[in-house]
Amino acid sequence: MPSYISPFKLFNLDCPSTDLAIQTNRNRVLYRLDEQSVDEVVHLGSSKLPKSQVINLLNELENVTTKAFHTQIFKYKKLLNFLEFGHLNYFRRDADTNPEYPADFWKFIAPYFGRQYGETLLQAVKTRDKDTLSLLASEHLPMLGDYEELCYQHANNYIANTFQEIKNLKEQKSLLHMSERELLSYLPNKTIELYNMLPDYFTGIRNKIGLEIYSLSVVLVQHHGRSDGASAMVKQGLKLKLDDQIRENLEDMLSKFSFKSQIPTFVWAAIAVVSLLYLIKFFETAFF
Repeated sequence: MPSYISPFKLFNLDCPSTDLAIQTNRNRVLYRLDEQSVDEVVHLGSSKLPKSQVINLLNELENVTTKAFHTQIFKYKKLLNFLEFGHLNYFRRDADTNPEYPADFWKFIAPYFGRQYGETLLQAVKTRDKDTLSLLASEHLPMLGDYEELCYQHANNYIANTFQEIKNLKEQKSLLHMSERELLSYLPNKTIELYNMLPDYFTGIRNKIGLEIYSLSVVLVQHHGRSDGASAMVKQGLKLKLDDQIRENLEDMLSKFSFKSQIPTFVWAAIAVVSLLYLIKFFETAFF
């Protein structure tokens, strides 16, 4: 999905425009671009875009419904600036000055809104921009259908790297000698704070990280006798916003460390493995 471009700005038209002005503009633009192929990138003013997108915008201006949508966006400058450039003033508006638009309007802008929101949220996560993240996370998204996925999928995929790094850590030979500080660097407090600020959509990936920490703690104890490292990682995992079942299992594991020395290692490890299998089954049932 391309970025949103206002046809009124692209074609230098007044808003609103008369039917005659729109038709005159159409003839002028098509004549100018007559020799370009549909897929060719063309220059209009300061913009570069495929000719196919230009034609689509011309058609939308001739359609009564889509012309009205573009007019509404053009008049609502905060929304226009967000869709075009990612400016965040749209999210700083007062509720009582919030324009009310019908569902079909939001459905029209959803692909553009989702693309811009998704890119902005991803950058906020990457740069640890808590102010922007707080602003975006508190916003009730005007999304319909599957476009909520478009808003969140890029950030979700980025956060999945944390899950994968912890998962890969279990296979590292250096795990035996890692200090607690090195282990905690895979899920530092600043990262946890950031992940906890994210909307409920990210519950799934937070739970996966929590589940993987449980699995890592089993490996640390069973294969390396590292109850110290396991305890540190479980405590760190408990700082995440997690579903009750996963939290309870982590808390249960943490409680075992206090009297682990009284239990043979192979017995404790067996208990941990059985608990992990149960937790995996629960997680698969709940989220997949």
